[in-house]
Amino acid sequence: MDTRSRLQTNRDALLEQYHSNLEDIYTLQDTLIRDILPSVTDELALTPEVQEWAKEWLSDTSSMFRLARRNKFTRSFSLEAIQKTLLWRIENLWPLEFPSPIPNLHCLPSDIRDPFGRPILVLEVTPVDQPVDSQKRAIIRAFEQLRLHLRSLYDSSEDDARPPLQYVVLLDLAQLSLQSINIDLFTWSIREVIPRYSGMIAAVFMLNYSWTHSGLWSVFKRLLPETALSRVFFPSNKELVEYFSPAALPQDYGGNLPSLALLEDPVRPLPPPVRETPDSSPIEPAENSATATLNPPSSSISCVETRSSIFSTWSSTQERPSPNAYDFVLDALAQTYYSRITTNFCAGCFTAYLTQKQRTSFSFKIYTPLAPVQ
Repeated sequence: MDTRSRLQTNRDALLEQYHSNLEDIYTLQDTLIRDILPSVTDELALTPEVQEWAKEWLSDTSSMFRLARRNKFTRSFSLEAIQKTLLWRIENLWPLEFPSPIPNLHCLPSDIRDPFGRPILVLEVTPVDQPVDSQKRAIIRAFEQLRLHLRSLYDSSEDDARPPLQYVVLLDLAQLSLQSINIDLFTWSIREVIPRYSGMIAAVFMLNYSWTHSGLWSVFKRLLPETALSRVFFPSNKELVEYFSPAALPQDYGGNLPSLALLEDPVRPLPPPVRETPDSSPIEPAENSATATLNPPSSSISCVETRSSIFSTWSSTQERPSPNAYDFVLDALAQTYYSRITTNFCAGCFTAYLTQKQRTSFSFKIYTPLAPVQ
């Protein structure tokens, strides 16, 4: 069976399972939110903020479907697995950190799909010069960003009979070397992360694979289950273009789209324009340390883009975000203003990261921009 036929067969089987079990998934979600979440809340004394965050995940129908599918749609097993995953998420993802760019990972624009309507990821395998613990944290948060993006696509599909439930991945091996591979980290990902984000990947296309990679592949394929191996493909350049079509591939891989460096990435939005203030002297901080000077939002810049820019400025000067969202945003603003760069951004987005108590204790001074953002 050729690649297209095999992937179509897999897609059709997935959709059949999805439609056959959807009502049961809705019922499962009701139980999780009505019974399981309150039980976990009492056990761990969760704050209202953590409860809302946990409820967002439990309300993600596509994620609950994939986890139930992993447990063969057996209700008792699914409930137990989801509860364990919820506890794992609280331990590993809370407190929230602002989304940061995922190194070497590109998500093609949301309207670019494979022939069966699945969003496309490109992952370039390159050496990573970071401590192992930092890499583990980055892997977990990368999967969470991808889950959130896939959920947004699922939610926007409304009543589509073929909603996007999985990604397809182009894995570029051009820079792969023995030195860039950590077998222990790979094994940890398979054991600790993949089961919590089960079924998100429909297929992996290995690009720029050569005989020099055969030794490494012989090692890795022993670590993967048979179900995962059946979704790995080694296309030639011609086969790749035939499957995706030139309209769905970047120039880097024989397509008609702009190169990866120029393509919009919905998981890593481009930052908004910034400008320097006319005054060359550093901007003084407000007298009240709990007071920030904010510019009103520009009509041409989305709040999501603005928050991304704030984080980009912050992360360029700090090792990692503060665990407290309030302090983190203050630090982000401080770094922004001390570097004499003003950012258009809406107070509503800012306060979305604060608890109610923090919102009531925080005051805003809104000033008119000195000049329009170009």
